[in-house]
Amino acid sequence: MMLINDLSYLKNTQENDLIFGGADIFIVANATAGGNNSLTLTDVNIDSTTKKNGVSKVTGTGLAIAIGEDPTVDTDYGLEGFDRAKVKTRYRGGDNYAIETVRIKATDRP
Repeated sequence: MMLINDLSYLKNTQENDLIFGGADIFIVANATAGGNNSLTLTDVNIDSTTKKNGVSKVTGTGLAIAIGEDPTVDTDYGLEGFDRAKVKTRYRGGDNYAIETVRIKATDRP
């Protein structure tokens, strides 16, 4: 057994550090349908690249498909801190199906 009595050499550190110039993105996809022959599918993909000059580019897609009784779909997204963003959303639906997609392209400069 080891007993350490003096821990004064340890420094206190802050738990939260503020980062200037940060950018955030999120995409959420939900799908529900009822019945015996129902099908739901969700897919989310976010890719980011940073160039040597510090410019970051992000592309994201979200997909929600529901087939069956009372189909409901929802794709939500959030962007914060980007200098430029382009968002396209599409919805198609009928009595027994619903499809919703979101496509995002965003750029953040240093």
